[in-house]
Amino acid sequence: MISTAEIASLREFSSHDKHPVVSLYLNVDGARYPTRADFETEFSALAANTRKQVQESRHFTKDQETWLDAEISAIGEFLALEFKREGARGLVIFSCRPENLWTVDTLQVPVASRLDVDWKPQVAPLVETLSGFEQICVLVTNKETARIFQVYVGEISERTEVLDSVLKHHAQGGWEQNKLQRRHEKQVRDHLKKASEATFDFFQKQRFDRLAVGVADELWPELEKVLHPYLKERMLGRFTADVNIPGDEILKRVEGFEHARNQADEDTLMQSLGPELDSGRTYVGGLDDVLAMLNHRRVDLLLVEAGYSAPGRKCPECNTLGFSEQTCPTCNNDSESIADVVEEAKELAVRQDANIITVPSGHPAMAQAGKIAARLRY
Repeated sequence: MISTAEIASLREFSSHDKHPVVSLYLNVDGARYPTRADFETEFSALAANTRKQVQESRHFTKDQETWLDAEISAIGEFLALEFKREGARGLVIFSCRPENLWTVDTLQVPVASRLDVDWKPQVAPLVETLSGFEQICVLVTNKETARIFQVYVGEISERTEVLDSVLKHHAQGGWEQNKLQRRHEKQVRDHLKKASEATFDFFQKQRFDRLAVGVADELWPELEKVLHPYLKERMLGRFTADVNIPGDEILKRVEGFEHARNQADEDTLMQSLGPELDSGRTYVGGLDDVLAMLNHRRVDLLLVEAGYSAPGRKCPECNTLGFSEQTCPTCNNDSESIADVVEEAKELAVRQDANIITVPSGHPAMAQAGKIAARLRY
């Protein structure tokens, strides 16, 4: 699983205009690319197009072009000789070996294939992909056994080892039936309390975003009583299941909860966007205003309509972005024309630790915003 620490490290990385940094996003979904040769062909086409663009732009020295060829060749060799799909649907590689950068991550969700070359890793597409997912803990329990799972971006791993101290129920004879019943009920309550405590302990260590619970209807009221308030406020959903439920079935349940919550959150956000833009207090819309706020590091959330792109300008000295200004408003140097300033805006937002949400095209609020909007930090 990709960690927040890894993303933070990638945000900070730069070769300082010395060595090219290659960022590869490759769709390796078996439904679209059944064989290795299929996605290797896709990569070869991306590599050829990138080499052509670099040669035409003439922004790199001969040495830098040689280094770029070496990075692309290394990625090609990795795909041909080392990469094992093993169910992965997306592959992300960041490479700049002269600066000791080589990271490989697989995703259980597909990505749009692209190959970028810059002085920094192009992290925005990864952040966009991950933005629709949260770190989710799943507690599955019955009267005697509890299991904890971690779910993130279509991957699931069991973390049951944290429940070693959970009390098991052992039937004992020689007591009157009512005493046996009371003892059994106490053992069940103790077990659920320990399961709750173990889940909270896991939260303190991992700081997950949401909690899903698999438990029988008859046990839920007792479990709910002992859940820590921090866990209750993170509840994503509850389902009934046998404690031995397989991981792929848990994934289906969680994905259903995630989809419903994401849809509800998006609806709420879009309903509030129009009034917020009208008030002019916390949101701005339109490419010019959004770029200005990004240049002043004031953006907390960037909303972009799916498929939106636009030409613009970028200052080669201070990286200030603009829509049409030929003179950089920050340092007064000449800015350079770039093919897609929206992609550059996303990268700038990521490096300012802002979130990015891609909104499906056609929403009236995004049309009002001019297909791009930003929520401000202050």
